[in-house]
Amino acid sequence: MDNFQAIGQLVIKAQDLLDSIKGGAIRVMQTQFDVLKQTITSDGAAVITNVDTLGRNKLQQLDTELAKVKQGVDINALGGEGRYVTEFTVNGDKDTFYPVVFRMPEGSETEIQIFRHYSWNSNGSSEPSDFNVSHVASALVVLRGQATPWNGDANYLRTLVNFQRYRECVANIGFLAYCQAEKKDPLGADTNYNKTGRGYVARTHSGFMLRGGTLKYQIISNKPISFSLHADGDVFSSRPHPSLNVNWVAKSLPLESVEAGDGNNNLGTNYIGYKNKVAAA
Repeated sequence: MDNFQAIGQLVIKAQDLLDSIKGGAIRVMQTQFDVLKQTITSDGAAVITNVDTLGRNKLQQLDTELAKVKQGVDINALGGEGRYVTEFTVNGDKDTFYPVVFRMPEGSETEIQIFRHYSWNSNGSSEPSDFNVSHVASALVVLRGQATPWNGDANYLRTLVNFQRYRECVANIGFLAYCQAEKKDPLGADTNYNKTGRGYVARTHSGFMLRGGTLKYQIISNKPISFSLHADGDVFSSRPHPSLNVNWVAKSLPLESVEAGDGNNNLGTNYIGYKNKVAAA
C-alpha cells in the first residue's frame, strides 16, 4: 500500500468517525429538544389552565360584587326611578271584574300605570280571549299616590289618566280598596271597621278591578309594589284586635255594577288630566 492509499483510508475513517460523532450529537440534541418541547407544552397548558381559572374566578367575584352593589343601591337616593312590571292574565267570566289590591310605599310619590294593548288576546292569537275579536280592549290608566289609608303621611291616590277603548276593562279604582268588611271573630264585638259592609272600605290596601275573560294586563310602577289578584271571597287583610275585629274580603263585580273609581277617581274612561296649553293670540 502506498502512502496515497493509506492517506485515503485515514480520510474515510475520519469521515466515518465524524459522521458517527455528528449522528450521536444530533440524536442527543433531538432527545433534549423533545424533552424541552414536552416541558414547554406541559407548562404552557398549565399556564393556560391557571389563566382560565383565574379569569373565571375574577368574573365570578365581579358578578358577586355587582350583585351586592345592586342589592345595596337605593334608586330613589340616587335621584332616579325604577321600572317594575307585573303581568296578569285574568281568566274567569268575561263580564266580571276581579279585584287587585296593593300597598303604596311611603316617602316620595308613587306612579302606577295599568296598561293593556288592544290586540292582546285577539282571535287567532296563542291565547285568545272569550270575546273572539281582533280589537279586544285597550287601556292606559295612570295613578299617582303615596302610602296607605292608615298611614300618617300625605296619603292619597289620584287618577292622572284613564283612557280605555273598545270595552271597559279597568274599574273601581280606590285609595281604600273596594271589598266587603266582615267580623273576623263572629262572636267578637261590632266595631266601626266591621260594620262598614261593602264598598271602598279597606283601611290597609288600595285597589282596582280588572275584567276577566282571558285578558292580559301589565302593571308598571316606579317603585317595587306587590300587586295581588284575588277571587271572590278571598280574605286579603285582617285585624284581630278587639277594637277592630275585621276581615277585608275581596269581591268581584259584574259589568253593570262597576264604576271608574271612588269619589276622587270616578272620572270616566276617557279622562286625561293634562291641561291643554292655550294658544298664543
